[in-house]
Amino acid sequence: MQLFPECYGCLVRQAVSAMNSAGVDQITQINTIKEVLRTLEKADDSLTPSNLAGQTNQVIREIVGIDDLYKDIKRKSHLMAEEYLEDLIDLSKEGNDKLEQGLKISAAGNIIDVIHANDYDLWDEVITTVNQELLGGGVEAFRQRINESPYLLYLADNVGETVFDRVFIETLDIPVIYAVKGGPILNDATREDALAAGIEQIAEIVETGSRAPGTILSQCSEEFQHLYEGSNLILAKGQANYETLDDKGDKIFFLLRVKCPILSREIDTPLGNLVLKQGAPLK
Repeated sequence: MQLFPECYGCLVRQAVSAMNSAGVDQITQINTIKEVLRTLEKADDSLTPSNLAGQTNQVIREIVGIDDLYKDIKRKSHLMAEEYLEDLIDLSKEGNDKLEQGLKISAAGNIIDVIHANDYDLWDEVITTVNQELLGGGVEAFRQRINESPYLLYLADNVGETVFDRVFIETLDIPVIYAVKGGPILNDATREDALAAGIEQIAEIVETGSRAPGTILSQCSEEFQHLYEGSNLILAKGQANYETLDDKGDKIFFLLRVKCPILSREIDTPLGNLVLKQGAPLK
């Protein structure tokens, strides 16, 4: 997905949020924001928003000297989601369509996001969200691909959301490879976070090798790139994965809750709705 004017303001707000979360003092924040603005000024306009967010986050880490800016928030997000594990398992057994119900539960976890955070009651949001229609028209195509594929490559998103992913994966009758970031970036899941959610009990965990939001293939390890290219079914969670993979073909299905007005406009889906959208075939 291309950059839009609104993305620049969002990236600056994201930088301030990251430093506030890490308890960075005001003078350091001001100096860091100046450097972030210089980075944005020099950036290639052809980059995706997530690619540029990776660059600005690296600038922040280098200046403030904190490798994991959202460490405390991620821990709280995981504990909050874990409280509802049994309730989520029970919820996954409701409804007439096990696959669609599982997809909704996984997508509902996408509310746990420090970038688009608002005050909310997690369980109320989950129930409201799961009762929505899953838009995007991707369910039947995804169902068919599952029946034809030897495994599912599952691109993880945020910490806490990992608990929701676990519940969904347990409902699937296909082996799953769960891909996480190679190191801390925003509140994205790493191997440590996937292990905390118990993902290793139900899926193979791999690292992308990248420390950027989404999945920027050129920044991933050769091992992961080989895995990606050899996979014929990929489920990509969250907006950053959509931003970085939306032009990579129809083997990818994007699962998310729409939280950004720009994305809402791009995929013609109202804010707050769940989406399972298949990528367009390569030309």
